[in-house]
Amino acid sequence: MTRQNVSIIVRRIQILLSVFLLILWDPAKVCGAPFQTAQVAYELHYATANDPRVSLRITLEKPLPAPAALVIPRSYPGGYSFVPYDDFVEDVHAFASDDKSIESKKDADGPRWAIGEEGERISRIEYRVNVGRMEDRIRGSVDSSKIRKNYVGLLGYSVFGYVDGLEQAPVTLQVDGPADWPVLSTLDPRATILNGTAKAQAANFDILADSQVVMGPGVQFRKLPGKIDLLVAVYSEGDEDVDAESKLAREALDRVQEYFGDTPFPAYTVLLELLRPREGHDYNFSQEHDTSGTFSLSVDRATNAKSVGSHIYSALFNYAHHMAHSWVPKRVWGVGYRPFNWELPPVIETIWFNEGFGRYAGMQALAAGLPDEERKTRREREMMRTRGFLDVAPPFIKRMPLTLLSQEASFLYARDFRTGMNIFGRGFLMAAEMDDRIQAQTGGKKSLRDGFRAMLAWSGKNQRALQVKEITRIISESTGVDVHDIVARWMEAPSR
Repeated sequence: MTRQNVSIIVRRIQILLSVFLLILWDPAKVCGAPFQTAQVAYELHYATANDPRVSLRITLEKPLPAPAALVIPRSYPGGYSFVPYDDFVEDVHAFASDDKSIESKKDADGPRWAIGEEGERISRIEYRVNVGRMEDRIRGSVDSSKIRKNYVGLLGYSVFGYVDGLEQAPVTLQVDGPADWPVLSTLDPRATILNGTAKAQAANFDILADSQVVMGPGVQFRKLPGKIDLLVAVYSEGDEDVDAESKLAREALDRVQEYFGDTPFPAYTVLLELLRPREGHDYNFSQEHDTSGTFSLSVDRATNAKSVGSHIYSALFNYAHHMAHSWVPKRVWGVGYRPFNWELPPVIETIWFNEGFGRYAGMQALAAGLPDEERKTRREREMMRTRGFLDVAPPFIKRMPLTLLSQEASFLYARDFRTGMNIFGRGFLMAAEMDDRIQAQTGGKKSLRDGFRAMLAWSGKNQRALQVKEITRIISESTGVDVHDIVARWMEAPSR
C-alpha cells in the first residue's frame, strides 16, 4: 500500500468521524428537518360551556432551536378550496423550557407565526382559536368547527397547527373538557368515550389534522360492532331517530367494506350534525376524513318516523360515498393529492379519480345489497342525473380537457360547483363505462371492483401517487379487459 493510499484512507476515516460527531451534537444540522423522530404533544382545552374559544398547547419533546414557524392550515384534503383558519387564531405565545417568553410574530400574508431568534430554544407554543367567530364567518357548514349549546365539534385542520419541519413527527393528543362532558377523539381506534378527557396518538400531523374532536352532553353516541367497528356521534337540533340513523350508517359501512374487501382501519366514526340553518350559510354537504366523516346537514335531513323511502336511500348513498373516500383517495390516490400542502390548496390533476371513482364505488357498494331490478333502476337514475350535470355545463367547461378541469377544481370545487359537478361527473361516467365493458366481456366474472382492489394492493406496496397510465394499466391487467381507449377519450373531453 502506498503512502498516498494510506493518506486517503485516514482522511476518509476523519470525515466519517466528523459526520458522526455532528449527528451526536445537533441532528438538525445534518438531517435538515429538526428532531423528526421526537414526539410532539398537543393539548386541547375547552374550559366551560358557552365559551366560543378553545385553547391549544404544542409541547416539543426536545426543545427546538429558533427561529422556527408555527403554521395554521388554509386548506384540507378533499376540500379543494382556500379556508383562512389562521384568521381565527388568537394570543399566540411561545416559551423556553424555563418558561421564559419567546417572541412570536404573525406573517403579513401567510398563515405563519415566526417564533424566536437565533440562540433561543423553543419548548412550547400556546394559542387560542375563536370557533364562534369561525362559524359566523365561514359559511360552508362542513368547512367550520362549531360550538353550540351543549356541543363542541372540532375539525382537526381548523384548530391544530404545526411547527414547520415537524409535520412527520409522531403526535400525542390530550383533550380536556368540562368534567361532566363526554369527550371523543376520532383518532382513538377503540372509540373510548370518557367524561372530561380523551387521549390518542397519531403517526404524524397529517393524521392528527384529518381527525375530529367531539364533546358535550348534547351528543348522542352509538357503538355498532362489525368487521370495521362503527361509532356514530349525533348532535341534532331537531327530531332525529339516532338508532335508525346508526343502522343506516352501519349498513353503508358494511357494503363499502365488502366492496373493497379489506379492513385497513379497525374503526370508523360518523359525526352527524343536524343543524337549524343560519342565514347565509350552506348546509347538506359532507366531508371525508382518514377514518371518519363529518356529515353536516340541516334539520330537515333528519331520519325519523316521517322519513320516506327516497330519504333512506339518499342517506345511505351519502354515507357510502364518503365512506368510500377512506379508500379512494385516502389509500389509493392520483397525482397531486399527496404530499398535502396545508398552506395553499394543492393543484391536483386527478380529482376526477378521487371524486368520480370514489362516488361510483359507493354506489356499486350499495347496489350489491339490492334486488336486481331495483339495482338497475337506481343505477340508471344516477347515470341520467350525472349526464344531466354535463349536458347543462357552459361550453367552455365542456371543452376543457379533464386534467385542466381538475386543476381548476382544485380551488373552486364547491365554490363554483360547475367545476365540481363536471369533474366528478366525468370521472363517475368514465368508471361506469369501464365497469360495463369489463362485466360484458367477462360474462360478469370480473368488474371494476377487481380494478379497485388491484389498485389498493399496488398503493399499499408502493405508497405513492398513481399516474393516469398506471391506473389504466392496473385496471386492464387485473380484469383482463383493455380500457385504454375509454380513459383516453374521457381525458380529452366529455363523452356520453
